[in-house]
Amino acid sequence: MPDAAIEQVTLYLIRHGETEVNRRNCVQGKRIDPPLNERGRRQAECVGRQFQDVKVDWIVTSAAQRAIETGSAVSTHHPGVPLDSFPALNELEFGDLEGRHVTTGYNDLVVKWDTDHCADLAAPGAGSESPTACAQRAMPCIQVIVERAAAKGWRHVCIVAHSRLIQIVLAGMLDGSLHTMGKYKQKKAAINTIKVSTVGDAAGQRGVSAVALKVNSVEHMPNGVLSRVSGAGAMANRSQKDELVCFEVDSSGVLVLRYLSASPH
Repeated sequence: MPDAAIEQVTLYLIRHGETEVNRRNCVQGKRIDPPLNERGRRQAECVGRQFQDVKVDWIVTSAAQRAIETGSAVSTHHPGVPLDSFPALNELEFGDLEGRHVTTGYNDLVVKWDTDHCADLAAPGAGSESPTACAQRAMPCIQVIVERAAAKGWRHVCIVAHSRLIQIVLAGMLDGSLHTMGKYKQKKAAINTIKVSTVGDAAGQRGVSAVALKVNSVEHMPNGVLSRVSGAGAMANRSQKDELVCFEVDSSGVLVLRYLSASPH
């Protein structure tokens, strides 16, 4: 028997704006949850203005405040549109690397993931995740969002999440493999436009296919608002002072910045 009618949903996968942790080139994840900094708020405003005259039916974010703030900037221009948060869209858990400078292990891990294709390799430390583990919670969540939107007739959905998670979702949706994560690197407040089709068969099973219309687009931001930090730049100009920076969550749940002691020679 023929498949049921194809239903299409446009997903706008958006990376959150810059935070102070980003500015210092330190690792964020599920536990490190800073707000946007001044540049990040300006980036979020640019994202919001980009959707001012664009149809939006639903705004979805992770549970992290940096994603919620960025999603709220879109909501400002669409006040009657539902805004919901999904913890399954939180960033990958980077374990012991969270809060530390990218040159203290993160960049080496990214090479293993993106160049050596070790998607099952978890970040160091208790409670950390691998890209495969992150995909196992994120991809079903994306499918639920798409199916719920299609069922309600919502054809345009903004999803505000995180760099590595978006790379994982794009590789999974577009290529069916996490081996291609590295080609979907995300700038701060970048927008990815994906056309998703859901098809139901006679047995009631639904499948999803996706086509990318734009990837990692920052054309909505003027040059002066773009972030200036990068992992590659940090590796080229390594600084012991930078590597001693550490963001931690204290016993009261407050994010604090401290400096580690230098190792004796």
